[in-house]
Amino acid sequence: MIHDPRIQVIEVLRILRKVFKYKELEDLTGLTTPTLWRYINMKVLPTRERARELLDKLVSGEVIKELISRNILIVDNSMVNIASLIYDVNLLKIFSLEIYREFSKLDPTAVMTVEVDGIPLAVVASDVLGAKLVVAKRRLDVGVFKYYEVSYVSMDPPSITNLYIPSQALEPDDRVLIVDDLLRSGRTSQALIKLVRKAGASIVGLYALVAIGSKWRDALRGEVGKIYVSYVLNEVNA
Repeated sequence: MIHDPRIQVIEVLRILRKVFKYKELEDLTGLTTPTLWRYINMKVLPTRERARELLDKLVSGEVIKELISRNILIVDNSMVNIASLIYDVNLLKIFSLEIYREFSKLDPTAVMTVEVDGIPLAVVASDVLGAKLVVAKRRLDVGVFKYYEVSYVSMDPPSITNLYIPSQALEPDDRVLIVDDLLRSGRTSQALIKLVRKAGASIVGLYALVAIGSKWRDALRGEVGKIYVSYVLNEVNA
């Protein structure tokens, strides 16, 4: 992970330039197009102070919402496709900076998710936070004899789902951030919370890139101290 804010902001500008026009970047940053062009092409570097100010503007909640809005796909008001978000390496870098802003002060030591679609987001989150990665799986890996297991009812389609993590994946002193790509009912996150508690670790927060409706709020109320969602959609038909 790049820690020099000057290089970091240039990388962010280059990514955003693929989505936003220069005029939009001018409005976001307060800088002129020639200045932005020089930064993007590394003709000149901003000062560290200016770089930090620009990062605050470019990775703001409103900018993230606009990025997601332009890339999310809703089909017939019934299906939500976020593949273009969670499998775009550049966008993942932007989302990781938002995760860092919201959760770094909580000092997580582990980032936890469920296979498969949550993995890319969890990987960048663990990298930016300097935390280990824990992936709950629906089947036990070969050779794993000690493990924690939870079961829950998933609704799409209705079925009993089992999740497993190796017993050594979490330590009692671990501080866990749960990461989810798409939050709807909250059932999967509830199952992850149970796994964390079975391991004796603590939960510091939950991050979701996209959430649909409000059922998840009721399901997770009182379970997690801090929940941050980048983009909330109104309920779509199941």
